[in-house]
Amino acid sequence: MNNITALVEGTKNIGVAGWDSLKTIAKFLNYLMHPSMIISALWEYTQAYAFWVCLFVALGSMLMYGFGFKKFAKYVPFSLAIYSFIKYIGSAF
Repeated sequence: MNNITALVEGTKNIGVAGWDSLKTIAKFLNYLMHPSMIISALWEYTQAYAFWVCLFVALGSMLMYGFGFKKFAKYVPFSLAIYSFIKYIGSAF
């Protein structure tokens, strides 16, 4: 017990940069031991940027359809459906 207390006291005197490094390592190990936190973080990122990604896919598809590429017409409703699905699943959690 005495060794652990000495180790903690020694790490507090490392300085701000060293203490921040230890916090970063601790956060990495926490994510490593709990993979659900990684999935949760990725899902938050997906929800945050889903609107813009789906919007640009839909606009690009409409432009390509306007230029004569007929197969791009199916991507507009598909993009809207994917966005709706992401928001629907996100509201459940």
